Amino acid sequence: MKRIFVILLLFGLSPCAWSADEMLQPTLRDQTESLEQLMRYIRRDYYEETDSVELLHGAIEGYLSKLDPHSTYIRPEDLHDAQERLRGSFEGIGIFFEIVDGILTVLSPIEGSPAYQVGLHPGDQIYKIDGKSALGLKSNEVTDRLKGRKGTQVLVSVRREGEPDLLDFGIVRDQIQVPSVPYAFKLSPDVGYVKVVRFSSRTSEELHAALTDLINKGMQKLILDLRGNGGGYLEQAVAVANQFLERGRLLVYTQGRQLSTRENHFAETEPVFPPDLPMIVLVDGFSASASEIVAGAIQDYDRGLIVGHTTFGKGLVQKQFPLKNNGAVLLTIARYFTPSDRPIQRPFAGDREAYQKDAYDNYDPNTDPDSTAIKQVYLTRILKRKVFGGGGITPDTALSVDTLTTLSRRLFMQKNHTVFLTFAKRQESVIAQTYHTFESFFTHYKTGRRDLIAFKQLLKEREISFTEEEFQASSDFIEKQIAQQIAQIRWGARAEGQVRVHQDAQVAQAMALFDRAKELLAARMEHDQIGRAYGRTNTGYNQVR
Repeated sequence: MKRIFVILLLFGLSPCAWSADEMLQPTLRDQTESLEQLMRYIRRDYYEETDSVELLHGAIEGYLSKLDPHSTYIRPEDLHDAQERLRGSFEGIGIFFEIVDGILTVLSPIEGSPAYQVGLHPGDQIYKIDGKSALGLKSNEVTDRLKGRKGTQVLVSVRREGEPDLLDFGIVRDQIQVPSVPYAFKLSPDVGYVKVVRFSSRTSEELHAALTDLINKGMQKLILDLRGNGGGYLEQAVAVANQFLERGRLLVYTQGRQLSTRENHFAETEPVFPPDLPMIVLVDGFSASASEIVAGAIQDYDRGLIVGHTTFGKGLVQKQFPLKNNGAVLLTIARYFTPSDRPIQRPFAGDREAYQKDAYDNYDPNTDPDSTAIKQVYLTRILKRKVFGGGGITPDTALSVDTLTTLSRRLFMQKNHTVFLTFAKRQESVIAQTYHTFESFFTHYKTGRRDLIAFKQLLKEREISFTEEEFQASSDFIEKQIAQQIAQIRWGARAEGQVRVHQDAQVAQAMALFDRAKELLAARMEHDQIGRAYGRTNTGYNQVR
């Protein structure tokens, strides 16, 4: 009877001195002690042995799962790598690599890194690390053996095309800066192209150098490519936006729980990219956070044409807090808003997996009239153009996306993704004899009939099934991938990027839109001239609504 009475009390079915509200609202101390009780019960009474550390990790992750999708837990063993990714630097030898047919293959040494300085080449195959075989290693095992404290040495033994014996390189590890602007070049005599892949601690500095170099080379138009850029540091987003917008402009502001927590971020210097030159910003569904701050500021001040696909829609600011278990939590502390006061965060409800999938399902709610009819409309700061809030940055012009064929998708599968690198490696000696420089390859190379026959044979060796119809339907994709990977293996990541960008259908579509970008810029400049004539400026900021 006593046990039954306790259960009735818990469900409020027996008269007692406490009110229902008091029973349903335990204090914070009660909640904390309840968790400690649960841990004791599990340690003492659970029917199997448990890992208390794993249970704690799960408890923290469960606690955060009730918050927004971007408040996350970083376990102690993952914290160092997470900080390296955010900083854009690590300690090691400095190579991009891939495991090709079980062999550790150098795709490209990072420019200026220890691997670059000792003379490792794209396409080199690392057979030994510190005298021990490197054949058959997994990617994480390679990382464990090549990374290490600055100043320590690692010996790598390399098989190189044309060399009869292994080449030994003693490499002293150093701090490696992973470029956030991996390449910048001219697409035509007057069009410059700059790719920004992340917003790390040196992004603004790298972008400044790239823009200055292109301007000195006669650039009159710019394509800034933010596709696939998942973000990074807020202050770097502000510094990058400042390179395109005039001193005094509000670039973004953040707002926490209280109105008093608003923080405004202004352009503090004059832009690097001349304000009378047109620009186009490429975005897609993987452009998020800091990328959306930059694209939003440029769009809100009518400075450039935003083209591509509606961005991810991450408008929340995270701050990292340390935990006593040597892990950390990234906790959302504020939302951010573009200069026109529009929020970027798209709605989230339900599980986090669904939230991620919704961003990448190729459905664009900001181009659907049924969806946009209920979205809040905002106005750009200068020309008062209509833009949407609460769901990413909607491009001024949507671009079509190449659809992958059945065979193309099959070749991108994890077990098949190195097939193009394998083929490029087999072609290396022929390419070396035919094309002595990247410039000659870039200008004259075209995948031939014999190459395609050889590639088919490789697919059969790999037991990758296809029909002749599938192969023909995918031939353009295959030819492009072969050219890219040959450039990568022979001349490195920068060369591969240049080939890929020149093959990119969306870049070609963007090139055809510069007349519209010029019209937008002309209207902006005319409006500014009228404003100055009447003593008006646009350097202030809107009040919070």
